[in-house]
Amino acid sequence: MTSAYTTAEQQRLSQRKAQLLPWIADPLTHFFNHGKHGHAQVHGASGHQALPQGDEKERILSSDASIITTDSTKRNRDIQEKIDAEEASSGELFYDLFFVANLTTVTAVHYVVDNQSLGSYVLFFIILWFTWLQTTLYDIRFSVDSVYERTIKLVHFGVMIGFAATTLAWNPLDPTLTTHMMNLKSMCVTLMASRWALGVQYGVTAYYSKRYRKGTTPLIIHSVVMILCGFGYLGLWFSFNTYSRMSWVAWYPIIFIELVTVCGVSTVWKDIGFKRTHLIERLSLLTLIVMGEGIIVMLKAVNAVEKGATSGAGWSVSTFCIVGASIGIVYFFYMFYFDYTPQHVHYGSIRQQIWTCLHFPFHLSLVLAVEGLRQMTTYWAFIESRRALSTTWEAALVNASDPNAGMLRSLGLMRTFTEYLYNDSTAIELVKNYAFINRVFVNLTSVHIDQWGPQQRNETLWLDHYISRAHAQFYGMKIPYSKPNATLFDLLGPSMQSEFPVQKLYASVFQYFYGALAVVFFMYGIMGLFVRRSKDMWDYFSVGLRFAIGVTFICVERIRINQALYDSFINSAWPIPTVSLLLLAVLFIDKTVGLYAYRRMKASMNRVNREIGLEPERTALKHAQYSPPHPHPQPHPQPSPLLQQSTEYSPHVSPSPPPHH
Repeated sequence: MTSAYTTAEQQRLSQRKAQLLPWIADPLTHFFNHGKHGHAQVHGASGHQALPQGDEKERILSSDASIITTDSTKRNRDIQEKIDAEEASSGELFYDLFFVANLTTVTAVHYVVDNQSLGSYVLFFIILWFTWLQTTLYDIRFSVDSVYERTIKLVHFGVMIGFAATTLAWNPLDPTLTTHMMNLKSMCVTLMASRWALGVQYGVTAYYSKRYRKGTTPLIIHSVVMILCGFGYLGLWFSFNTYSRMSWVAWYPIIFIELVTVCGVSTVWKDIGFKRTHLIERLSLLTLIVMGEGIIVMLKAVNAVEKGATSGAGWSVSTFCIVGASIGIVYFFYMFYFDYTPQHVHYGSIRQQIWTCLHFPFHLSLVLAVEGLRQMTTYWAFIESRRALSTTWEAALVNASDPNAGMLRSLGLMRTFTEYLYNDSTAIELVKNYAFINRVFVNLTSVHIDQWGPQQRNETLWLDHYISRAHAQFYGMKIPYSKPNATLFDLLGPSMQSEFPVQKLYASVFQYFYGALAVVFFMYGIMGLFVRRSKDMWDYFSVGLRFAIGVTFICVERIRINQALYDSFINSAWPIPTVSLLLLAVLFIDKTVGLYAYRRMKASMNRVNREIGLEPERTALKHAQYSPPHPHPQPHPQPSPLLQQSTEYSPHVSPSPPPHH
């Protein structure tokens, strides 16, 4: 007997169940079930069951393919989401390593400290991400391991190395840099090599497609567009000169043309589309890699905290909680993405391409969020260390019976700390101005405190200013260099705060950190609308929850309007724990509502089945996850017209199994 409820309801129940997590699971379940029934009952990161193995896999896929061609399934084509796709090859994963290496490099050398550095970082990320995407869109469809393919891969690896070579002095928004023109020309050559390599690959594929009925025309279009775009980048190389420093703006319309062409042509000629490719898996793996880069970034913050243990402060209860909350936030990112992204499903040609492009703002905001997370963690460790040192210096001054002796004692402690920073050599600005700082110490200690005049007080402010900046650099902060003609008033601000440069830096970090968090959760919500063909009110509630937390982060960022509230908040231990607690609360609500929706739907189905005497929901749910073989032979589905004459053209297409009688 069959179930009374539809396949769409079964799949929705199965997907909802996959989002739930047991408190504890039998560790031996996978071990004993593997091979017992011919396939492993394995649930992945998002809880989706793995495909069967061996002959049973072929039998079920053959049966499923036959079912897809029936009139019943054509009427319900929006229900049949399960597909079988190849897994990412080792060569593709190796290429992904070059992407993450580039990302780690540019993050390490290109600090986001103000709006200009943020803009240049975004401009570089656009080039890097869409170059990776164009290479990936070819690989998932046409890449076949061979000497030729490996040779072309070397070109793509060289492109990634070329990107890394431009990161050290990358800042197209600042034309005054001495390396500005050379960097822009190097980027042009690198982009040209990338697109010409892709043009050659599409051209070779078009040549081999002559044996097939369709596919030659779209592949030729791909090849021609890539080669023309390569010439466009080459033309921009000649445009860079003393009088034209903004030609790099043309890179981005060319990148947009490439994207529209590849996606548009693949949509019109569905034979070379992405339906049965592992594009979803590649994007999921890249997301995992980006999150892994975030963990690397956070470990740098941990190193900075540990380093501070030798200079006045280190691990405290608040610092430990902040580091734990930061790691927890990265883990929450993982859960919000993978718990709601089903694998081995077909989203639909248009939806899949939109979902793919949405990963660009998602990955960009994710990278900025974890970078802001690192800087905010380091900032709190710096504040604690700064406060501990200031307390020690003030105590030496206040507790002395003689004011002059107290001042000498305080200056002695400051000089000892300055020498420690100098020997560490990470405080670059202190090293450069060490001779001046030493003269200040000599001048201050040679004059009795009662005889101090404007010069000594001015030198004291300069000394405090340099020590503050050096201390920040000791923690890995990159403080923007002051202008050569800046006055002390300009450097320290109207209130003469010695930490003003650091506070100005973290005003920018605070802004883009919470802004990036908001965009991350807006993307979670938007992408959540594309990963389900069948949605109900509970799915929309889950999506709305993600939009709500995004709006909340925007509201938190806007407290900068109230200067007193902002100063109190950013100089406290709460900016990061606040985010962690909010995400924990949202995740708890999301899982609780999901559990309620699952139980409610399951009870409703069981009630209907009992009323009409059909099989229980547990058995029907298994049918929803794995369609049983059709009891009667069905005609085989016709392969793509591009592949009708041969199955040797693509590694992703295997000969259809014989029908099972």
